[in-house]
Amino acid sequence: MSNPQLTLAAPFTAILYLLGSWLGAYAISLKLNTVFQHKLAFWIIFFAVLALTYYSYVEPQIWFRLIILNLALGSVGLLVIPTLLRQLPQTRSFDRWVSIFYFLNVLYSFVRATINFLFLENIDHDHFTLTSSTWWLLGMSVNIILNILFAIVLSGCVIKDVIQHLNNERLHDPLTHLLNRRGFFEKSATLPVTSQSYFLVSLDLDHFKTINDTWGHYIGDQILYGVSQMMLQDKQPNDLIARFGGEEFICLFLAEDAAAALVRIEHYKMLLEQTSFTHYQIKMTASYGLTHIHNVHDIEYALQRADDLLYQAKTNGRNQISFDLML
Repeated sequence: MSNPQLTLAAPFTAILYLLGSWLGAYAISLKLNTVFQHKLAFWIIFFAVLALTYYSYVEPQIWFRLIILNLALGSVGLLVIPTLLRQLPQTRSFDRWVSIFYFLNVLYSFVRATINFLFLENIDHDHFTLTSSTWWLLGMSVNIILNILFAIVLSGCVIKDVIQHLNNERLHDPLTHLLNRRGFFEKSATLPVTSQSYFLVSLDLDHFKTINDTWGHYIGDQILYGVSQMMLQDKQPNDLIARFGGEEFICLFLAEDAAAALVRIEHYKMLLEQTSFTHYQIKMTASYGLTHIHNVHDIEYALQRADDLLYQAKTNGRNQISFDLML
């Protein structure tokens, strides 16, 4: 395009650039889980478009337009940079590379503004065609390369997020968001060996069928979710909590000894008895089967023992803890 053609199209192409920068910065803010300053971005773009329109149709100045556009692009992108830099040390793999390339793109907008300021002032005086300028071509080439690399990294990040999301769905119960049976076995297979002992408790809500028959399955689901949240609030870093189906929950946890493990489950029992669920203020109890795991990789045998103990607790009257511990 000739310089007059560039001048005629400048405000319209600039709007596309600026909107792209706005959407890109907003997308990064969503990724960083932070609030985006939309009003500030709007005013930056608004005044940039006014200035670009003035230097296109009132007092045509290609040099000024290039500087204004790149400064505006960098300023919009800069709105999320403080949060990005704070979170960068905690980000991993593709997420970190997305942040790095976004930062480089924002930084390059200011670099291009500097290059335009230093080397392209003579465009309007000497009337040479901008698109044939070595500096302009070099700037566009670097910009294209950066954006291609950013797009590749971003695509990888999206693929990683999709795979992680699908894997989470595969390993977690959709109602309670606890581990499901498959997730429990996969996670337990990677548990580290420690000086402390592992214990396993199986708990089953008492008379839960009566809840579904009386209040309906929707209320029943709310109670199951409430119980899961109660267990998560008491969760320790190495605990594995799972819903094995229906109203049965499993918790694998570390304790110094059998007495400490029993105290932990008695605390669970007390929490459940003191909690009211849904707006109907429904009270629940549970039966518990608690066992010691002698070999952390022998989970299935421990589950069978915990299940037998749970059945024993129900047979003996429910709302109690049955265990085979050596206290």
